[in-house]
Amino acid sequence: MKNITIKQIQEWERSFVKRKGIKQNKDDAIKIALFKLIEEVGEVAKAVNENKWSEVPAEVSDVIVFACKVANIAEDFYGKEELTNVLKRKIDYCETRTYDKKNKKFNKPKNKEFK
Repeated sequence: MKNITIKQIQEWERSFVKRKGIKQNKDDAIKIALFKLIEEVGEVAKAVNENKWSEVPAEVSDVIVFACKVANIAEDFYGKEELTNVLKRKIDYCETRTYDKKNKKFNKPKNKEFK
């Protein structure tokens, strides 16, 4: 199987909602998406805590899907910039950061967008 992109995950999530006939308004959609995202992060933590490493990839996949759903809501209901564009800038910003080995922390260069 070919690698999947963030954009493809977002497109799949939008298609899934339509194909399953899920009616969404912005208030209900964000509540459900956030609760599911939090639940899935908890399942990753549980798998790691219980040393069930074979479960981690599937649980992380769920986190990614629901994070993409939240981004879709921002894009579709609020007209915000596409996740892939912001993600690219975020990665570029992270590359400018330096790591202080003594304090075990990254610096935070001034950037109006990423505080």
